[in-house]
Amino acid sequence: MRSDSSRLDRWPVSWGLRISAPLVAAQALALIVYGILLIIEVARFGITGPEEVSNVPAVVLEIVIFTGFGIALAFTARGLWQARRPARAPAVLAQLIAFVIGGPLAFSTETGPRIAGITIVAVAGAATIALLSRGVTQEMGDATA
Repeated sequence: MRSDSSRLDRWPVSWGLRISAPLVAAQALALIVYGILLIIEVARFGITGPEEVSNVPAVVLEIVIFTGFGIALAFTARGLWQARRPARAPAVLAQLIAFVIGGPLAFSTETGPRIAGITIVAVAGAATIALLSRGVTQEMGDATA
């Protein structure tokens, strides 16, 4: 049985894992950075916006959700890189969530949200195709045997 450090040092065999693991890691980084930027914005400008969502518990919850999901995706990306079978399902679920969030943004009338939405959908699409490829299935089956 191989140790975790040897699994991190080797490259995955399948192109699906070579593509999906960095994409999921990039999504994780984006969510963590967004959570940090929320903290900085609240520290600099205070809590702003509609009163339904402009309260301390709502802002704290938003920060916890984004950073927590980002941290979970970082561990998922590590599991994908190591070809661990349990990492595949949460990665695919994260891509489905990204489609749900990015889809409406891609059809926004404003340029910024439209670009963000198209980017989210494109990354989620590429990661989904890579995660569901035959090579990933074969490599993850071999890694757990």
